[in-house]
Amino acid sequence: MMANDKSVQNSFCDFLMREGINGLQDEDAIGRACLLTDLAVELGRKDGVACALVWHEDLERRDIRGEKAIVLDYSRANAIAGERYQTDWKWEQTTLAREIFYLRRAISNDQFAQAPKVIQCMCLNNLGNRLRVAGRIIEAIECWRRVLEVQPNFGMSLCNRATFFAEYAEAIGDPGLHALFLFVAHKEAASALLPTAAYTSPRDERTRASAKTLKERIEAVLDLKGISELNPHPLTENDTSSTEEERAYHHWCLVNCLYLSPANDLGPYTIAAGDSVALPTHIVPVDAPHTFASFFEQLKQEFVSARWLLYEGLTAKAPHFSDKDVFLQASDPRPSLSLAIEKVKTAYRISYSIFDKVSFFINAYMDLDIPENKVSFRTLWRAGKNGPIRKQFDSTDNWGFCALFWLAKDFFEEENDEVAEPQARGLSDIRNHLEHRYLRVTVTEPQTAPMGDLALMVSRKQFEAKAMHLLKLARSALIYLTIGVGSEERRREPARAGEPLEEIPATDFLRDDEKL
Repeated sequence: MMANDKSVQNSFCDFLMREGINGLQDEDAIGRACLLTDLAVELGRKDGVACALVWHEDLERRDIRGEKAIVLDYSRANAIAGERYQTDWKWEQTTLAREIFYLRRAISNDQFAQAPKVIQCMCLNNLGNRLRVAGRIIEAIECWRRVLEVQPNFGMSLCNRATFFAEYAEAIGDPGLHALFLFVAHKEAASALLPTAAYTSPRDERTRASAKTLKERIEAVLDLKGISELNPHPLTENDTSSTEEERAYHHWCLVNCLYLSPANDLGPYTIAAGDSVALPTHIVPVDAPHTFASFFEQLKQEFVSARWLLYEGLTAKAPHFSDKDVFLQASDPRPSLSLAIEKVKTAYRISYSIFDKVSFFINAYMDLDIPENKVSFRTLWRAGKNGPIRKQFDSTDNWGFCALFWLAKDFFEEENDEVAEPQARGLSDIRNHLEHRYLRVTVTEPQTAPMGDLALMVSRKQFEAKAMHLLKLARSALIYLTIGVGSEERRREPARAGEPLEEIPATDFLRDDEKL
């Protein structure tokens, strides 16, 4: 930017702040708030950012809906981010949860699918960027995938996927998967550099240049031609399903990204059809019980079982024979009562329980000494409710554990919890009513519950969507846990010189016929 141009922009920023939004109609006020946000962030004007945030707060009180609300939430997240830009990265980003919250609120708006494609892409792309800052690369990749469903040539998301497939590859620690991720990263980078790739801002050129550098770096270390000649379809493996039912299940898992394999994050490729993720090699004192490996295997089994139960519940085509001759009243609103919905409920319960078990695992693995009855996924990370992040975490750059810390902000435990998910309380309320109270799943969207009704009512469609969402979060948590343990083991290695330690040896896998 030329100095003269910057001077003009600063003068215009001052003019906007003087004029304000009082007396303006909604559309004009929104346009001015968005303009000031963009200008203040680009110029690094903290006073402009602060003014824009006040305007967004005023506009929130106008109860604006539809596409205008989506644009406002997108702009508000950018204004909040303006407070964070140019600051050092650390685990606790004071504004990041709010940025994620408003972008998610924009995306969950009922009118989001009807918004212009460019708005959809920018909201999803920015949410991916914010989740990536929080270490949550799995969810970030999913956001960028959704962008490319809307607009397959959206350049920034292609660049982002290329960059973070390469970073994901470094964290996995599996040589075979490392090469596979780089292979896909190269394809994404090449697409981002095509003349047909669409970019929305001149500033995007820097990201495009980084994609070019990444593409060249991959070409220098990976024999792309050799890979293609050896296997023209490196992401595809033969389907070994023995029945049509098994084939349908594998396809469902792949399409919904529910395999415990990082390769599934590349897409619904058959090479990912398996639960291959495992706890990395780790060291324990001599004669110590080898509990962490067996604990993780139990968590895997619980996840896989929840996944199957959810599949059965979602795909049931007819009542089960156990539902016959069970006399149930057809009260209003019509309840959904069947074995199929109970399987979805069970999948929900198991998925939710995985998070507390992950925190129990980390408490022991990181020697946090939190009393067992005080361990929870939300509170694990701090010494006291409002205390600082524990030094065992904040002093490291362990992005696997950092991702879990930020994933915990998707859950609600009590009033005043800082959450990054607008629906966080809903997930918690459903779990509490499932376990301790009365959850009523209805066939259609229920009306507001009458006074004195004991039930929390949710439609079957909503409940099934929440169960799927929760299962996907559980998958992320288990993969982040393995990445976190691997990173922590590398950090501990220099301090182990001379200590009597024992490496956990590799063990045989259970045969399928032994899984009874």
